Amino acid sequence: MKEHEIDIYLDGVKTRLDLRKMDYTSLRTLSLKLQRILGDNVYIHDMVLENDLYYFRQELSGKTISTLHKLGIITVADLMACSYGDLAAIEGLENKSLSEIVGFIKELGK
Repeated sequence: MKEHEIDIYLDGVKTRLDLRKMDYTSLRTLSLKLQRILGDNVYIHDMVLENDLYYFRQELSGKTISTLHKLGIITVADLMACSYGDLAAIEGLENKSLSEIVGFIKELGK
């Protein structure tokens, strides 16, 4: 997914929006509706932290998620609690997996 794109799931169907192709009025309307629906960003962040890593299969490979699950790292919060050193020491997590994890954590804003 590119920087100016967002994925929206409606009734289980994913739709990718390219925000650069939207006019200002549409962007403003979308922004206001999302703020009204979602409210406080803290709530959204907390919801993400509680989610099982399984739901982030587009960001993390199945192998990475399976390895983390086997070690009891189930939720995003569990993953965020691990230091890079802890993750690098995990047997079965190779450089590619570590890169995926680092990118994922950066996307979340840590």
